[in-house]
This record gives sequence, structure tokens and C-alpha cells, in this order.
Amino acid sequence: MLLAVIASLTVAVALTSQASAAPAKTAGAAAAPAKPSAGLPDPTARGPFGHQVIEEAKFGLANIEEPNSDGAAPTAGTAQAAEQVEIRGQLYMPDWHLRTTPSPLILVVHGNHGSCDSGQDTVHDTCAQFKHNEDGYAYLAENLATWGYTTFSVSQDQLMMRQDNNKGKGMHNRRMLIAATLDAISAASKRGGLPVDAHTTIGTTLSGHLDMTRIGLMGHSRGGDAVANFLDYNRIRTDGPRYPIRGVISLAPVDYERKAPYGMPYMTILPMCDGDVSNLQGARLFERSQYINPNDPFPRIQVEQLGAIHNWYNTVWYADGGADGQANNDAACGNSAPFATNNIHPHNLRLSGAASYTDPSRNYAIDDSDPLNPAVDTKISGDATRMGDQEKLGLATMAAFLRRYVGGEGAFQPYMTGKLSDTSSGLQVPPTACPTSSSGGAIPCNQRVNTTYFGAPQERVDLIRPEVENPLTLDALGGSLAGSGFVDPYAESPGVSPKPAPTAGGYDWCNPEPQDFAPSQLGKPGLPTAAKPCPLPAASALGGQNGTRENAPINQSYGRQLTLAWDQGSTAQLTAQIPGASKDMSGLTALAMDAAVNFFDTRNPGADNRGDNTVDTTVNGTPQNPVWPNELPTSYNPTSTTQHFVIAVRDTAGHEGTVDAGDPRWGNALHMSTGTNTPNTHIVLDQIRVPLSEFAAQGVDISSLSQLRLRFGEGHLPKSGSIQLADVRFQENRAGARLLSDGDEANGAGYGPSALGGPAPATYLNAYENTPGNVKLNDVVGNPRGNTTWTVDDDKKQCPNAQFSSIQAAVDYAAP
Repeated sequence: MLLAVIASLTVAVALTSQASAAPAKTAGAAAAPAKPSAGLPDPTARGPFGHQVIEEAKFGLANIEEPNSDGAAPTAGTAQAAEQVEIRGQLYMPDWHLRTTPSPLILVVHGNHGSCDSGQDTVHDTCAQFKHNEDGYAYLAENLATWGYTTFSVSQDQLMMRQDNNKGKGMHNRRMLIAATLDAISAASKRGGLPVDAHTTIGTTLSGHLDMTRIGLMGHSRGGDAVANFLDYNRIRTDGPRYPIRGVISLAPVDYERKAPYGMPYMTILPMCDGDVSNLQGARLFERSQYINPNDPFPRIQVEQLGAIHNWYNTVWYADGGADGQANNDAACGNSAPFATNNIHPHNLRLSGAASYTDPSRNYAIDDSDPLNPAVDTKISGDATRMGDQEKLGLATMAAFLRRYVGGEGAFQPYMTGKLSDTSSGLQVPPTACPTSSSGGAIPCNQRVNTTYFGAPQERVDLIRPEVENPLTLDALGGSLAGSGFVDPYAESPGVSPKPAPTAGGYDWCNPEPQDFAPSQLGKPGLPTAAKPCPLPAASALGGQNGTRENAPINQSYGRQLTLAWDQGSTAQLTAQIPGASKDMSGLTALAMDAAVNFFDTRNPGADNRGDNTVDTTVNGTPQNPVWPNELPTSYNPTSTTQHFVIAVRDTAGHEGTVDAGDPRWGNALHMSTGTNTPNTHIVLDQIRVPLSEFAAQGVDISSLSQLRLRFGEGHLPKSGSIQLADVRFQENRAGARLLSDGDEANGAGYGPSALGGPAPATYLNAYENTPGNVKLNDVVGNPRGNTTWTVDDDKKQCPNAQFSSIQAAVDYAAP
């Protein structure tokens, strides 16, 4: 591999001027590929194409004008006034001498942070020294460059000075800046590039080097919401080209725009010690996206990373002071040295960051003497040897997704589905990404990651959703759904008032999606109220609404789900019948369902031992609260609070196979939340994935299934409990493995149409109307022409026939 070229613009242009435009080759080819990987590829490894970086690359000016979210006219000198900002940022590229075929483009969008290191001038939207927030993802961008990807991390330092708070939050301008950036990069990639001026320095650097049919997006925090809501705008855009996005990652996103991403593979990443977006709003984006368009041919993926911190995915943010808003009274996520005077929680589970002003001994010291030189300013370096735990884990997850779907490197498919839990190591990331810090080693690496894969319709058969019509008695295949032995799931739910009446089967359905995201911002009193509340603790109790961001319901996984509880003295079971017409699942690989444990319900193991939330300190090594070892909550260790129940599959001949749902081979979904204060206690639906081969090995005929039964409280399993359950499905087939793939290899990015699996995002995108004057409301919100239905939750009627052809019809139905 060539050494990195730390380039000024002059050096970068000199390098690229020697590389000719790439000749046309077959899809998926690479000029100088590495040998195909043997076994599972390592997404943290470096590739054969070298890298070069421009600090900073400029692509011209973009016009922005944030609408006034109060409905008033634009006001001069505010965020609503028209303004121009530079399209600039950090550009990582392969060495064009080594990568002679066109390179996919990855656009990275950072979130909200300070704009300046010094000399802020909000009147002119400038700084004496900009923060360069965009540089904090160099660890990802450099790695991808060595595998043939071009990554542009766009700066929003100027944009953030002109945000419409507290309702708009700058989201409109972020969406428009993404569009302007793609337009400018597309023009720069063409022959002749862009004319050079004071605001446009890229010239011909990218001419002939980009494959604009392979584009990926990654957004962090507000950037994660921005890439999601850009998709709706891109779908019906009339003021410029639409782009065939092949993959999108929302990293620790907010959910201000309340979107449901679809039209390409989508991943959301949830840092479970997030001290900023502490209510894990990315789970909402994942849940909403699943059924928004029943014909969307692409998968959804959610990844939880236990111990991960919101800010620490961006090394610039980490360097600004790494506490990330965490309160010190959380045993699992609370601060310890170096971010506290005393070692408050020496056994916390947090992952480590990298460059630090406050802890030079942690990894390496920051040197701001040359702020645009990655060889000197180490907080913007992509050097793998300088990464902390969190950069390594973030790199492994994001690079695997982008290389799988944008680059078509099909060998990364196992990282997407969660199947790696069922291996000898149980690791869902490569060993090279496992934490090495003392706090990172507090729990095994195979407990750090939860992966949920929601397959596309062509690789999935839904069994329990629950359905809109008769949600407690009908499964998704039209078979009967029945329960027995269950007890009131709301019995330990003081946060729900009034409580739903008991149901005939003892179990119930709920949907925590609130009608208003933040009522106070809309001038409304009270806390957000859900469409139909799931069980909740009291508002002021541990995990209650009073202590959560935007006072959101504590269940972060919005969407319809079943709530189940069982108690001492009797067993319970939930049975879904599989009609004969749907009995053959032999073409699929796994049975999957999403579940979560209600951490506040004392019917669950360990729920009554979560610590007293006091702040414990040491002075010169002496504990100041001697009861600390005795109050250590069991939730400090995820496995000590794991729920268990039986999953039983039966065929038409009566043969039954069973597994324990809490077996770690099927994932970590039934581990209770590890947090011990309200911001860090979570209920998130995670995947339980059981290979169908497990049941076949017990004599079950997978081609002739008749029934799925979930059994609770029997044998040695917990005699009581309270869980949430949704999206029971059979999934994963050859079509899903071949989707957007160039082959089962990991030897660098492909280009052009996918060699194996369609449909192409461009073809899918073109099915949407965007002729000026013809765009309809249903197109704007992201639904295809002629295939639009909307449903409304109504806990009194349970939606017997509540399907509508327009949003307005649904609103009219739901209005009092």
C-alpha cells in the first residue's frame, strides 16, 4: 500500500492530473483488486488502493434560506434570511494510479456542534478558525478510500450559525445543502471539472473518477435525520437531478422530521450510552420504515452498540471534551477518569474515545499547530493505530454496510443479518473491532452489539405484526392468533392512565408513537401521549417520561407491538397458526422476531435491583460510600437480567422443535437495559434470530409448517416476566443475499450496475412522479403512485377497517 498523501489542493491536483479517465469495464470489476477474502472479511482492514486527502476541498456556493417554522415571513439577519455558504469539507479519495475505475461516492453529514474554534462572527457566518466538524470521521473515510471509495464529509459550520430553533432546528437547510453538495460533486466529476475561484478549489481533481450511480449517505445526530429526510425530497425533486442512493446510515440520529426512510438499504445505529439523544430516536426511524411501503425491495437494519457515546463517533467532538452530557449517577454509563475529578464509576461499561485534550495518556495528545494536516492534527486522522474503542466499532459497522450495499461487496452480508451470533465466538463484529480499554473490557465483546435485520418483502414472510384488523386474534398470514395464561401487562405500569381494559387473551397491543413529538414547543400542555401507550413506569420514576429527552415515552421502538406478561403459578403461551397455503418456508434461512424486556417491571429478573442512583466517589482510592459493592445493580451485567422463553415450531405431521429464546446464539435481545438512571434506561425491540436448521435438526419439516408457539414460565425458565414483542417473521433467502451485490467477495468497490441482484435504486426511484405540478401529497410523504394506503391506531375500535387512500381521509377519521 502506498503511504498516505497528505495533500494540499495543489498536491492533490498534481496527483490526479496524471490519472486518465477510467475506461468502461464490466460491473463490479476493479483495476487492482486484492485477492478474494478467505472466510469472513474484516471491515477494519486497509485495502490495496492507497488514499489521498484534501483539507479542505471547496465546491462553490450554495444558497440557503430556512423557512420560518412559526409561519411568519423571513426576517433579515436571522436564519430565515437568504444566505450563501461554501460547499466545503474533507475529501478522501483512493490513489487514482491504483484505482483506475470509477469510484463510488459516500457523502457524510455531521450534526450539531460549535461552529468555531475561535473568532466567531455570526453576522457574516464566519470564524477566525472554523471547528471543522466534518473532519471527525476521517477514521471511516480513510479506510474506505483504500478500498476504492471516495468520501466527502461536508462542513456545516456556517449553516449551524443560521438555524431556526427551536422548531425547525436547521433541518430544511441541511436537506438543501445535501442536494447542493451532490449537484456540485456531480458537476466536478464530469469532464472539465469546476472552474477555480475563491470558493471553488476542486478543479479537475474528480474528473472522470466518480461513479454517480453508486452513492451512499451517512449522517450523524442532526445529520442522521437530514439524510433520512433528504430521501423524501430527492424522490420528488423538481429543481435538480434525483440521485440513486444505494445505502443510508443514520448514526445516533434525532427524529425531528419524523420520517420513514425507504427506497434503498437503510441502517440506524444506536449508542446505548448516548448522553445527547438519550431516547435513541434512531429506533423510531427504523421502526417506521419497515411497513411504510409494502413493495419496497430493500432491507432495514438496526445496530445497538452497548457502551457507545453520542459524541465519540466524531473525533473532533470527542476532543472538545468527552463527557457527552452523561450524568454521573449511572453505574453503566456514568463518568469515570479522566472525565471526572474522582473515579466515580470505575467499573462502567463505556467505550473509549481517541484524541483528548484532557487525557493524553489515553491514546495520544492533540496538536493544533497545523489544524488542516491529518499527520499533525491527530483528531482528524484516519490512522487505525490511533483509534479508541468507539472509532473501531463504528468503523466496523459502517464500513461493512457501505461496502456491502454501495460497493456491492457481497461478502459482508453476514454482518447485516445478525447470523454471526450463532458462531463459536458469538461476535457480530470482527475481533479487531472489539474494545481494548479497561471499561471496554468490562463485558465480553459478544455482548456489545445487537443487530436487527428486517428483510425486504421478497426475502421475508410475516407471521405476527400485529395486524390492523383483529390485532389480537389474527396473524399476518390470515391464521388464528391466540393466547392463554397471560396476566395484565399494565399491572406494574403506573405511567399509563387510564389503563386499557383487560383483553380476552390477557395480552394486548400498543403503539408508543406520540401524536405530538414535543407538545410544549407547539404550545400544548402535558407530556406526549402515544397512539396507544405501551406499559410505562411512573413519570417521575426510573425511566419515566419526566426525565427523558422531549419527555418521550420510554419505549424507543415506535410502532404496533404486543405487550405480554406472565406471573407465578401458571404458564402462558401465544400461538400463531400457519395456513396451508403458506406452510413452505424451506426457501428461507431464519425465524426472526423482535423483543424487549420491560426493565421497570419487577416480574422480570433483576428489575428490583437497579441501584439507588447515588453518586459514589473515591478519594485517594478510599470508597466514600462503603455500600457501593452491595448496591451494584444486576443490570450492570447484561446476562444477569436476561429473560427466557421457549420458541416452538411445529410441522403438519406434528413434529415439534424448540429453542430457548434467551440463548446467546440467537442474539442479545432479551438482555435488560444496562442503564441505572432515566436517560440510560431503554426499551428497544431487538432481533431474536434462530436458524431454521435448528428446528430441522429436531425433525421438523420446514417445507410444511403449521404453527409457531411461544411458551412462557415453564420448566426452569423464569416464572414471571413482562416483555414487548413484534415483527415475527421468516426471512433471508438467496434474493436478499444477492441484492445490490457484485459477488461474494470483499476486494474493493464495484461500479456500474450490480452484477448479481436488483432492483436498482435508480429504477425504483424513477417510478415516482416528479413532474412539476403533478406531485401529489402522497408522493411528498413518500408513497408510490397507485399504491398508497394509510392506517390509524384507534384503541377503542382496534381499527377494524381503518385503511385510507389519503392522509386527509385518515385525519378526518381520527378527529374527535
